[in-house]
Amino acid sequence: MPLEIKVVKKKNYVYSVELKGSIDTETSYQLEDELREIIDEKTRAVILNMGVVNYISSAGIRAVIWAKKTLEQRNATFAMIDLQPQIKKVFDVMRILPMIDIFDDMPEADKYIDQIIKEEIEKNNK
Repeated sequence: MPLEIKVVKKKNYVYSVELKGSIDTETSYQLEDELREIIDEKTRAVILNMGVVNYISSAGIRAVIWAKKTLEQRNATFAMIDLQPQIKKVFDVMRILPMIDIFDDMPEADKYIDQIIKEEIEKNNK
């Protein structure tokens, strides 16, 4: 199954990336390319909406980890929302979940990211 990707720029250089389909060997490069277009020095957060992802391979995991590490190096936030049980199980088995912020839905992720941005602004104003 192909991968559909919809990038939504929210506020303050926060991006929601809505994914639908499979993240496998063929489509993981498509995901990485889309993420490379939005991850730069201004990016504050990227949220992957995994609600309609039905399969992820090790290549897909690699793309997710690349995004997380790249954002961490830029002091930005990476999160995932709405993981299907079979996708969550893959992350659990690979022991990746403790290192990735996961939320049930977009309002919960938005609240978390807004708090981080607020703290960053306060820290920079001191």
